Amino acid sequence: MRLGLIECGTQRPDWSDFGAFGAWFPPLLHLAGAAPEYRVWNAVEGQLPTDPAACDAYLLTGSPASAYDDAPWQQALTGFLRQVAGQVPLIGICYGHQHLHHVLGGQVTEGAAWGVGIHHYDVTALPVWLPDAVASDSAQGFDLIALHKDQVTRLAPDTQVLAQSPFCPAAVTQIGDTILTFQAHPEMDPAFAATVYAYERDRIGAAQTDAATASLTQLRNPALAARWIMAFLTHTLAKSGASQ
Repeated sequence: MRLGLIECGTQRPDWSDFGAFGAWFPPLLHLAGAAPEYRVWNAVEGQLPTDPAACDAYLLTGSPASAYDDAPWQQALTGFLRQVAGQVPLIGICYGHQHLHHVLGGQVTEGAAWGVGIHHYDVTALPVWLPDAVASDSAQGFDLIALHKDQVTRLAPDTQVLAQSPFCPAAVTQIGDTILTFQAHPEMDPAFAATVYAYERDRIGAAQTDAATASLTQLRNPALAARWIMAFLTHTLAKSGASQ
């Protein structure tokens, strides 16, 4: 499988030790026993595939930007997504989740409160492509790192919500047959999350920042999210007859 990682953000120079946004996904998917061939493009720097067939599937990372901004790189990314949506499998993580809904007819708005810390998401629907063992392990839902204030407030047409919480009603979604999205960050390291929470302390608020940071020691389920992603990609590519 050739998986294209489209970075929707550029790391701050003083946080370079944490690695680029795309670098976090090979270790995540390795938790599911997967070792795709990876290619990386940084959309913020004007990099996008010139040939959609360069990869079998694409994953959009998180970003400090908002999906409703209109920077030139976002316009270019929107054009690429409109070209490939429905043609190749797409995975959206946090900003990627929001941008896909925004492009495909949904709405993203700034929320009243931040989503930070470890959040629990109940699985509300088990998709047909989920293997029985993964479905069984999903009964208790997901516990994943959150870092967002924007939310999808209107779903793109043909969306099924697969997991949600009272705070985040669209936590995991499937758009049509070829797009899977997560609002949370299964790929994010707790140390990086704590660094961002501290940086945004004034905007998040001291009490919420402290509570969110303390929660990062709790158990979380990145491997379960990785298994969902790989099950979706494997199933979707098998249906299309693409290489794996």
